[in-house]
Amino acid sequence: MKLGRAFEILVKRILINVGFSEVKSDGLYIFDGAPGQMIQGLGEAHNADVLLEPPVQTPFYSRTRLLVECKDYSRKVGLNTVRSVLGLREDINHFDIVDINELTVRRSQNRHGIVYNYERYYYQVAIAALSGYTVPAQKFAATHRIPLLEFDRMPFWDEFCAEIGLRGVHQNAHRSNREGYEDVEMEARINNLADSVGQRMAVAITNSGQLLFLYRLTGGQNQFADYYSLNWNEPELPWKLNTAAQTYLFQLPDSIMKLWLDNATTELEMKKEAINCKASFLSNMIVYYTENSRPIIKMISIDKYKLKKAREKL
Repeated sequence: MKLGRAFEILVKRILINVGFSEVKSDGLYIFDGAPGQMIQGLGEAHNADVLLEPPVQTPFYSRTRLLVECKDYSRKVGLNTVRSVLGLREDINHFDIVDINELTVRRSQNRHGIVYNYERYYYQVAIAALSGYTVPAQKFAATHRIPLLEFDRMPFWDEFCAEIGLRGVHQNAHRSNREGYEDVEMEARINNLADSVGQRMAVAITNSGQLLFLYRLTGGQNQFADYYSLNWNEPELPWKLNTAAQTYLFQLPDSIMKLWLDNATTELEMKKEAINCKASFLSNMIVYYTENSRPIIKMISIDKYKLKKAREKL
């Protein structure tokens, strides 16, 4: 199985288990082509690596869908790739079906209908990367609100890499000799792994617009109280979110990590900046998850009392 295909399966199955749903091809706007599922754009049709609908639509806004571009690069995703994804988002969101029939109808001042009656969506485009992102790529993505997804510090990552024969992904990822070899059994194993991971996962959107994947360490099902606390041990390790007697791990985005570490030269300063990071970037979250196979959305906030106590201890 190709490495890129395996990565797409992982990302897609995780999001489906969180509550997202597959977008079915309609044969016109979304259709199946040789590379896979395709989506029409203003200039050209594009291959859609992972195309999903969110569990809940935002009120007073166009219906939305999520397109995730999965990059199996052995190097970090750079600025040019993120620029290309921005262009992709613009191209598919500006698409409209216009032909000679539509143009002819538009000449009439007494139009009673439209030629093509299809539902329009706003597409958010995210990037998932095997090997991370360069600093310029992260800054550009943050400016244009392009979510950057990565899992390389999460507990399941080594198991996924071992399954696809990938080694050294944290330094210089190299492809195994399985690339290009279609293995039905391997696809089944990756699906099972992704489903087991997805059942422990929730997706959170922070007050700063960051997208976080919360991986449950404890308990038999996802639970979230109104408030949570955050803990960390080392900058290289995932942070911990504690809520409703449950503990979740999440990977702090590198862009936030850099702001945190750049302002810290001692252990005490690092602790102070970690508290500032919590207050500035992680004080509120909207969490998407499933409970008894039903999609749930919940607003949660940081425990300000514990945050105040942490400041007083320094």
